Amino acid sequence: MNDPRKYNHPALGTRAWQRKYNERSSVERVNGYLKENYQLDDTRFYQPSHAIAFYHLIQLTYNARNFANQRVAKVIKEKK
Repeated sequence: MNDPRKYNHPALGTRAWQRKYNERSSVERVNGYLKENYQLDDTRFYQPSHAIAFYHLIQLTYNARNFANQRVAKVIKEKK
């Protein structure tokens, strides 16, 4: 009776569900990219705290790079 897989929120096929699905798939694409290109699936640390710090630094670097690329593209677009 209380099967969360049967009665989920938001309901399958609604606009809210589609937004969540698109958001999740974009996050999964980023995680896959980071695992392949930054070796996040191959940790070299014995202590979890070191691994978590490493993951956060990699994500920060990725986000900073994308932010910088967006800013440069915006400046170039404004000059045209």
